[in-house]
Amino acid sequence: MSKKKGTTFRDARGNIIPSREMLFKVDRMIKNLNSLSDPQSILDGCPEAPGIVLEKSTVIPIDRESKEYRKIVKEYEKIRPQFLAALANHPVGKPLSLLAVGKEGWEMMKKGKVPKRNLGSFVDEDGIRRNAIAMYSLKRLKRIKTPPHENSQDTYNCHHIIQKSVKATHQRSPNDPENLVLVQTFKSHNNQFNPHHFWHALFLHPQINGNTGIAQPYYAVRPLFPIYPPIQKPVQSVEQLRQELKKLDPKTTLPPSWENKIVAFSRLLGNQPYRIPSPYRGTIKIYQKIYSKENREHSNNIQARDTAAQAAGSFALEWLPPGAVINGKRLPFSHKPKFRLPIIDKENKIHNEQGNRLPLLATKNKGRKEERAIYR
Repeated sequence: MSKKKGTTFRDARGNIIPSREMLFKVDRMIKNLNSLSDPQSILDGCPEAPGIVLEKSTVIPIDRESKEYRKIVKEYEKIRPQFLAALANHPVGKPLSLLAVGKEGWEMMKKGKVPKRNLGSFVDEDGIRRNAIAMYSLKRLKRIKTPPHENSQDTYNCHHIIQKSVKATHQRSPNDPENLVLVQTFKSHNNQFNPHHFWHALFLHPQINGNTGIAQPYYAVRPLFPIYPPIQKPVQSVEQLRQELKKLDPKTTLPPSWENKIVAFSRLLGNQPYRIPSPYRGTIKIYQKIYSKENREHSNNIQARDTAAQAAGSFALEWLPPGAVINGKRLPFSHKPKFRLPIIDKENKIHNEQGNRLPLLATKNKGRKEERAIYR
């Protein structure tokens, strides 16, 4: 029997069997990401937004009411389960998934589902509260009762590097796996663990709001890991990381290049999981109102989008470089952001924006030999 186009095959356990095409695309995505940075460039990064760079391109924001946008969304809904399953089945994607979302989360990804908190919360043996999916230790000391409404809010989502709502001049489809990353989107706990909406509220939304049909420069947030954050429980050495991975799957190993980058990410943050800096959490809440029930009506939604963009404007100034567009105005040549993130172009080349000194990222063959011994 011939396979019908778009058919999703599953095994006896309900796990998706990814297509060869999707496996190839995810493999290419992971290899390209691995070539983009080295441990030192991550360790030298910004602890307020660790392990990310800005990707510069030219885009045209599209109308969210248009057939074009609806087509992109429909395509994404079909692609996402295959993408998650391919990432979970990849020889490097599997250990990265286990470390980022735990065994329960990895099992959900194999079924084409985004990880979400479905087992409540616990205090780990080191005293840090974690959702059950992200826990590494089997020893769960104290269960914390979680209000029912929080369970529906806490999840991971696929983040589009170049958003679905813009057309990039260099991009065939915004839903290509090279444009996707699985990112934590936990709305509870005052958005402390919500980098997904942090990026959208402060970096992305103020750049394109209200600019439909106008070509403009665009600085997208590209994480240097296919799942973000890459680890929930901080580790300070490769040996410790390997011990944690062994608890999750004794037969799974991670290449040294990725081991060292995860340890560098963890060391940059110290002994705590990554948290969104508190000054930005209020702006994130304003952004989230765009999707509230009361703002579903078109005119209300437009107003909510304008309010969110204005609220984020002053913070966006702290992050975006000269030439970026914030609320319809291009930042001047003399602009100097408070935080300076590396900037790459669509071909993964470094841009040295005027007035913006940037740390160098690795080339494909640079520093691999020395890298193996950095974090032993």
